[in-house]
Amino acid sequence: MRAASTALLLAAGLVLAAPAAAQAQAFPARPMKIVLAYAAGGSIDFLARRIGDTLSARLGQPVIVEPRPGANERVASQYLLSQPADGYTMLLVAVPHATNPSLFPDLPYDTRRDFAPLVLLADVSQLVVVPANSEIKSFADLVTRAKARPGQLSFGTPGIATGTHLMMELLNQIAGIEMLHAPFKGLAPLTTAVVGGHTDVGVFSVSPQLLSMVESGRLRALGIPSRQRWSALPNVPTFVEQGYPGAIGGTWFGLLMKAGTPPEIVDKLNREINAIMALPEVRDSMLKVGMTPVGGTAEQFKAHVSQEIDRWGKVIKSRGIKIE
Repeated sequence: MRAASTALLLAAGLVLAAPAAAQAQAFPARPMKIVLAYAAGGSIDFLARRIGDTLSARLGQPVIVEPRPGANERVASQYLLSQPADGYTMLLVAVPHATNPSLFPDLPYDTRRDFAPLVLLADVSQLVVVPANSEIKSFADLVTRAKARPGQLSFGTPGIATGTHLMMELLNQIAGIEMLHAPFKGLAPLTTAVVGGHTDVGVFSVSPQLLSMVESGRLRALGIPSRQRWSALPNVPTFVEQGYPGAIGGTWFGLLMKAGTPPEIVDKLNREINAIMALPEVRDSMLKVGMTPVGGTAEQFKAHVSQEIDRWGKVIKSRGIKIE
């Protein structure tokens, strides 16, 4: 009798599992979409198209990249949440996904509850630099000068609450200094201001263009906020090496789906994208634009987002950062 009951339970389980397995096996049956929270062009657009083209070839369905920029990623996020939770729409986001809950208390969605993290695609290191003719020769020198002139030295970033802005605010906090933030409207005006000496310090995400300016001597690098040195700039020390173990950060890019997406579809896409990022040609193309491929499980990315929300939320609150 007990054996018969066990057999019935096993059979019932197989019946219940069959539709889910069939759904994952049949997916995708039509074109898919990667929604960009940023305008076309630039590194994040490159990443979306690199992943999308390769995923399309592997799954046999077109993967369309659709930019929906605006409102610090909120436009794209709300668009994703307006779509069915069927796995056909993915959203490529960066650090603002985790900082928006602290910057905008009236968000029309719950960042932890309403999204299904899919995979962490890449990390991008940051670099703190000064003009080549600056009297600041090292980060220790910067700290000494900033302490002697609190609030008088300036640091430039591509904008308020960007990953580079938050990282430098954290570094100010850890080093016990106060510098004036000079936000610029993007990388081009920031680069012009730093090279021309109109701001004392510049904070950038690593890119081939930035690397070229450091290598050519137009900019002097003071440090990198990561656990280990960047291979392309082996002589630039990390801030951890310089006595600031908490100064670790950077930009990251990841893919999300709408909460409620069938887990078997999330698992399938996660496996496919991890396989894509393991391809030498994909890894090499990412490294060339300053991205370090990451990958991992959906659960790991979910934990990463949660940690980022908590971490940067504390910095935003303690430093009084607001987007007007």
